[in-house]
Amino acid sequence: MSTSFPRRIHPNLWPVLILVLLVIPARLPALEEDTEQPLYLEADSAEIDEATSTSVYTGNVFVKQGSMELRGDRVTVHHDAEHKPELIIAVGSPATYRQEVEGEKNKKQEVKAHALRMEYDRAKDEITLIEQAVLFQGKDNFRNDRIVYDRAKAQVKAGTVAEGKERVKITISPSRK
Repeated sequence: MSTSFPRRIHPNLWPVLILVLLVIPARLPALEEDTEQPLYLEADSAEIDEATSTSVYTGNVFVKQGSMELRGDRVTVHHDAEHKPELIIAVGSPATYRQEVEGEKNKKQEVKAHALRMEYDRAKDEITLIEQAVLFQGKDNFRNDRIVYDRAKAQVKAGTVAEGKERVKITISPSRK
């Protein structure tokens, strides 16, 4: 008995399929030791305002914490009472992100992203990519006007579930054994 797969997916099933693909956590959690590392920043200039607990870095900005790297033209850091970053906003043309993650069989892999604006929320451990957003997770990639990447769970949300306005474009490569 031969089994064949349908050549076309019913149009009403696409939203469900996309939602399932976007909500299922990926297999690539961030390296645990990254969040325990100090935050390093480098820029052409810096303005620190103790009264508002913010610092603004401009000109070829580089931010590093463990294996996580963030680059942009301008980075604004909002600090908590203990001077730990609460929110990091990177703007660039584009701003870029990369991080090593635990892959299958404990092999380190990379997650990369770029967008015109990125917002890292430390409490949620999420990076929100805004405008011309692209996230590469292994050989797979996600494209949308808004992508939310949960670093701890390696979970991706895009499209309306992430408050985006455009259709999500996803390329999923078959795994090779």
